[in-house]
Amino acid sequence: MDTFTNLLYACRTGDLETVAILLDTPNLNVNKTDEWDYSPLILASICGHYEVVELLLQRGAICDRDSFEGERCIYGALNYKIRDLLLSYDFSKKVDINQPFASHITGIFTNNKFINKDLVIRCADKTYFVNRFLLAARSPKMMYQLNNEWHDQSETQSDYDSKSFDILLDYIYLRTDRLTLERIKGAADIAQYFELTDLEAAVSRVVDTWDEKSKSKAIHDNSFMLIEKSRVDMSNFLEKVIDSRVSVPLEFDEDVDYEDIEPLNYLTNNLKSQLFISDCIPDIILSIVDISSESIVYYPCHKSMLIRSEYFETMFNSEIFAGQNKVPIKEYDGFDILDRTIFKASELPVISVTCTDSRVAELVLSYLYHDNVDYIPLSLTVDLLYLSDELLVERLKSLCAVNITSKFKDFSFGEMTELKETTGYDVFELVRISWATRCDKLEHFTSKLIATNLETIFHNPELSSKLHDLIEESAGRIEHRQATDTIELVDDIRYYLSKKYGVSTALLEDFVPIGPSFTGVFAEDTKLRKDSLLMYSRDLEMIDTMLETLDLDA
Repeated sequence: MDTFTNLLYACRTGDLETVAILLDTPNLNVNKTDEWDYSPLILASICGHYEVVELLLQRGAICDRDSFEGERCIYGALNYKIRDLLLSYDFSKKVDINQPFASHITGIFTNNKFINKDLVIRCADKTYFVNRFLLAARSPKMMYQLNNEWHDQSETQSDYDSKSFDILLDYIYLRTDRLTLERIKGAADIAQYFELTDLEAAVSRVVDTWDEKSKSKAIHDNSFMLIEKSRVDMSNFLEKVIDSRVSVPLEFDEDVDYEDIEPLNYLTNNLKSQLFISDCIPDIILSIVDISSESIVYYPCHKSMLIRSEYFETMFNSEIFAGQNKVPIKEYDGFDILDRTIFKASELPVISVTCTDSRVAELVLSYLYHDNVDYIPLSLTVDLLYLSDELLVERLKSLCAVNITSKFKDFSFGEMTELKETTGYDVFELVRISWATRCDKLEHFTSKLIATNLETIFHNPELSSKLHDLIEESAGRIEHRQATDTIELVDDIRYYLSKKYGVSTALLEDFVPIGPSFTGVFAEDTKLRKDSLLMYSRDLEMIDTMLETLDLDA
């Protein structure tokens, strides 16, 4: 089954854990329907799974009471608790939580924490402070103007009135909540002039619809489609960024620690000028050392997009960074902008990250610029996980974890062996990696994989030795550990053993196979339960044996 089919099944059965994992799948449309017009939200609602409904709403599922799907979802809800949740859910809050890309683009317009605007556009009755790179990315006509008549200007005049220009900027900065039924009707002329075919289509979609319910649905459809078009625009723009990168070969007579290389020292003035004058209109250069090509790669980037990483946001907002990277400022009506008319290539800041593969760096840029990482090779997943952790990009860390866990669903010994061949790391190394990157999804997956194959691991001297070492390390991760403190890895393995054998640990102490709690149960069923308990106890003894060898009590 594909991911969406698995999601539908998990929503129908109320499997909250599986739903949470599947929702992290890249490019998954949570509002899609199957051949019988069931969406994940509808199935969870009519089957009565409140927590699944809540999670779906938090992760982008739409319940519009003015649409057929919304009515079906609300009035088909199994109980009033779910119905009340659906009716009371705040759509605007959902957009903030679940459209991180759209929310970020909108935030660029209002973000004044650091100077990121570099163009002033004046209409007859209003002044706008905007980002050149975003105008270039979203509008072919504006890209042409930025490369020609606007190129040497910090301020320009528009012939359009502020009413029309407001709509244009709402489109560019994805303020789709402002593109109401009445306002979007007035966008036809400006959309045509700036060659915005998707905005023209959005206008037609509303104008050609007559009844109010259909118009409301068209507005919601427009919002989704305009955001998706923006992703495509930013993806195409990122291709320009990547195509404009420059590489500087490294030539050493002896072995050198790549971490000691300072990229700024290898960037000549000519190369910096080449990056500076590119069509990407950068305001910062991102550099990485690429080991495979033995070179330093420099990307012409934009602080406004890089700050989707909390690490970069903190860096750019710091007084130290501002003090070390002075740029020319011009004030308009009390608002400061970057003055590109006197901005020099030598003033373009250069930053670097701990990354040794340009492919990994470009995967991170894909996420930061347009939220989509279409394909992550398993061989690069761990490197991407480490870089995502360094840059504090939590969702990308989750995507890395899902990229591994979704490929190994059977938890067989064969799959456990295959991990090393495909990711470059065995299950024990991946546990350590999950600790180092604080990646819970990966930690749970690896713990379950070990638990599922515990007997094979225990009887294999090499694997058993590795598990011994791992348990000892897990015990050492507890600061000032007492003799009777639990060990996280051991607790996780015991938990997944109980799930493997269908054992409720709370009932173990009082379990009597022929006791009154089993009155009326078939003898065969009782035998199966007893066999499961015996196998569960056997596996627990293996864990206890390892703990005794390590002189640990947990």
